Amino acid sequence: MRRYLIALGVLLVSLGWGGVTWAGIVIGGTRVIYPADQREVTVQLSNNGELPSLVQAWVDTGNPEASPEDSEAPFVIFPPIARVEPGSGQVLRLVFGGDRGLAEDRESLFWLNVLDVPPSPQRSEGDPVNFMQLAFRSRIKLFYRPPGLEGHADRAPAQLRWSLSRDPQGQPVLVGENPTPFYVNLSHLGLQGRSLEIGDGQLPPYGEVTFPLPGGVSRDVSRGEFTFINDYGGRVTRDFSL
Repeated sequence: MRRYLIALGVLLVSLGWGGVTWAGIVIGGTRVIYPADQREVTVQLSNNGELPSLVQAWVDTGNPEASPEDSEAPFVIFPPIARVEPGSGQVLRLVFGGDRGLAEDRESLFWLNVLDVPPSPQRSEGDPVNFMQLAFRSRIKLFYRPPGLEGHADRAPAQLRWSLSRDPQGQPVLVGENPTPFYVNLSHLGLQGRSLEIGDGQLPPYGEVTFPLPGGVSRDVSRGEFTFINDYGGRVTRDFSL
């Protein structure tokens, strides 16, 4: 049963399927912030579908293939498996189970997984036997925030440093440096009206990331803009100088 539940995006198909079953679990938020001075944090799940769903939740350290049994994340979730009725909800309680060598001078990033497995459809006599069942997995960021970090997370984006450079192959790149102990998550980055490829959009604490410049951006560009995602999932746009 456990191995069935943790399958990533479970897809059960039989030849000549006669119907589709969809899931409806929604997570109340796009990220989870876990302040180290709290005993636990909660995450609200809602079933917006028309059928009950069986939900399994776990935390991983960055490997999307990790199962609950394989995960080394220092978090415990109550309940790990729950049935959520349609139009109802379920509260997940996340409890930190120990530091396991986590850095004390910066945030650590984990991922909360919620696997939603809808029930098999009920059949009446004469209905098609074959059907397709989809299980949906949602995976959102979980930030563990140690106490006493210097500064404030909502001010970290304004402290980013931007400069132009070249990569080892000599191609022009934009360098973003994060001098703060907080993760900064970008959803957009632009120069001279051109959008840059941002990958996962993460600038880690005390780290830097390079972004290839798109064609048509001149080397004498002096300003740009970025959009970051704050603790509440909101998107905020700022200008920056090079």
